Amino acid sequence: MSLVSKDEMLTTSMVYIGYLVLKELDSAIERRVSLTTIMGNLKKQKITQYRPIMFALIFLHSIGAIEFSAPYIYKV
Repeated sequence: MSLVSKDEMLTTSMVYIGYLVLKELDSAIERRVSLTTIMGNLKKQKITQYRPIMFALIFLHSIGAIEFSAPYIYKV
């Protein structure tokens, strides 16, 4: 099983979007970022489909890289 399909664009894969989310969390001063900030930054990268974003967030949460506490995402 592969994390990236050969049939999808790399820029819309959950791995790449997860990287962008972690990059945003690294640059945050308080180690937390709101969901609206993340969505706004992804929109600037021309990532607007909700499915790969949700898969990226679920992926990062399942490996223990992020935690949720509404309305913020925290880096673990």
